[in-house]
Amino acid sequence: MKQDEYRLMREVEDGHWWYRGLRGIFSDSQRRWGAAEGARVIDVGCGTGAVLSSLSLPQGFGLDLSVEAVSLCRARGLSTCVAASALALPFPDESFDMGVSFDVLPHKSIPEKELPLREIRRVLRPEGVLFLNVPAYQWLWSSHDAAVHQDRRFTKREILGRLDACGFQPLWATYWNTLLFPPMAAARVWRRIRPPSGSDFTAASGRRFSRVLSALLGLERTLLRRFPLPFGLSVFAVARKRG
Repeated sequence: MKQDEYRLMREVEDGHWWYRGLRGIFSDSQRRWGAAEGARVIDVGCGTGAVLSSLSLPQGFGLDLSVEAVSLCRARGLSTCVAASALALPFPDESFDMGVSFDVLPHKSIPEKELPLREIRRVLRPEGVLFLNVPAYQWLWSSHDAAVHQDRRFTKREILGRLDACGFQPLWATYWNTLLFPPMAAARVWRRIRPPSGSDFTAASGRRFSRVLSALLGLERTLLRRFPLPFGLSVFAVARKRG
């Protein structure tokens, strides 16, 4: 990811409607499938630390390839974050009860997309749970994906297959950002033709629309408590380590 994008992410992610929506889905999923109090969690690709900051678990560790991102995590007071690769986690086998990985698999520095999943499985304890988020549908690849150095988007079926192949038992998976799918899909296709000069963060985080977008994701969150959604801009999955 471009270094300026990390700083912009840090400025907006605590209040940005998309990040808040993702953390809401994660929070609901964690309550249903997450580890018990006192569990150890690893956030692989922790970015600037918003997810770790939102966790109530005291033993939270973060890892990101970017030294800049880790520096911004430590500025939050997250002292257990390290700069390292998701392809070779610097932790011993069976060190954690829970793994989190949001939008890491699509990164172009990871040509073999299953390797981070195998590494997370290695450091999880038996029956450990993984929470995974990735962008959906390769045909929606846009200037934002380029800005954050992503080269791949996924379908739910593909993610479930990869989890199974890497030794995980999928527990639940859904598309999300469904209600906004038509206009945002159209916007992303347009940006492939006419890439914007600025960041997607600035384009989508204004107060004028934030409440409306947050309300729509809040409605989706209510629906997701009852059933998975059939399409959307992202895929969220929960899986348990087998064996």
